[in-house]
Amino acid sequence: MMLAGAFPPLIALVATKPRFEYLFGRSLPSISSQERKPDVLIVVSDERPLTESEQDQLRGCVEGVPVHFLNNKGTHGAAGSWNTGIELIRASWPAAYIAILDDDDAWDTDHLQLCCDCAMANDMPSVIVSGLRLCKEGIEVPTTPPVALTADDFLAGNPGWQGSNTFISLRTLVGAGAFTEGLASCNDRDLAVRVLSLPSVSFGFTGKHTATWYLGTAADQLSRKGGAEKLRGLAMFYQLHGRRMTPAIRKQFFERANAYFGFDESQITGTHTAG
Repeated sequence: MMLAGAFPPLIALVATKPRFEYLFGRSLPSISSQERKPDVLIVVSDERPLTESEQDQLRGCVEGVPVHFLNNKGTHGAAGSWNTGIELIRASWPAAYIAILDDDDAWDTDHLQLCCDCAMANDMPSVIVSGLRLCKEGIEVPTTPPVALTADDFLAGNPGWQGSNTFISLRTLVGAGAFTEGLASCNDRDLAVRVLSLPSVSFGFTGKHTATWYLGTAADQLSRKGGAEKLRGLAMFYQLHGRRMTPAIRKQFFERANAYFGFDESQITGTHTAG
């Protein structure tokens, strides 16, 4: 059992294209407002390096939190960006927990504190899952925080663990193989299937919504309805994991893809995923 106050390094990880309207307006302010601030913030820029001036402005959003800026060294996209950050964490803080926040999402002020409290109360499990509220085109969709998870849950859909409520030990993340680079979307579900397939993986659940996923319509949001990259990601996920799906789970997978993103089975199975 961990002694009170002896929490491992807590690293916040944000990947961005960069998208400054969200960094300045949503994600970084929510990190700055945390009751329990991260020990380090890592911001990974995907499409181009951040200038010194941009780095200075972003640091100003999270005063008091050391910030490391990196450029994606892997495959273009969120997975390569996250893996770039994970490599620095692995080299510098091998006992760390990692809290991921998408650049267009936000944490409640008590998010990290509740995750840490839950970890301490449950003998430091592999993963802590908080509730992730869904805000769809500006309207909150009622959801229930998860209290148990299985790999089948993520083959069918997503019961409530994804990017912005990911709070996971580095050891577990590395053991699962980190993120699958080249996967256009569904990175969260792909990771969850692999983590939940690990032997002796353990979970803690806060039972409270403390993060918000903004499912929007912006042209560069992967989660927007009808997005080409989302379609390619769903197709790639199905190619990776479809063989594990029972007929009932396969039906749920395609129904969810249609309801959330507007794609039917023929579009997903007929999509070319290379590149």
